[in-house]
Amino acid sequence: MSKFSLRKPALASLVTLALSAGAQAGVIVSGVWSPATCGPKPEVPQLNLANADSYNASVANVNTYRQAIRPYVDCVVKEANADIQAITQAATTTQQGAKTANDKIQADVKAAEEKFK
Repeated sequence: MSKFSLRKPALASLVTLALSAGAQAGVIVSGVWSPATCGPKPEVPQLNLANADSYNASVANVNTYRQAIRPYVDCVVKEANADIQAITQAATTTQQGAKTANDKIQADVKAAEEKFK
């Protein structure tokens, strides 16, 4: 049996799990995870200290940022936790599949030993 054919059940489990989860998972590129459904991260505004009017206007931008960042962070945490659960479940399913396959191989070996004594 080839290595590829041993991986087919694990791949099928991962695909099934991903489809059954119903949520879009985050994306990992070059080792950096990014959420898939939270939209762009709000940009941090700078305080303008040129004069009082500029400062007051920039404080309004800071307040807008503070209102926008909270739901963004909540979304990132929720999506990250869902991804962690999905990855853990996929790894566990793969481990259980490998154990089941190994148990069957061991049982077949025992049966063959008895049969060919």
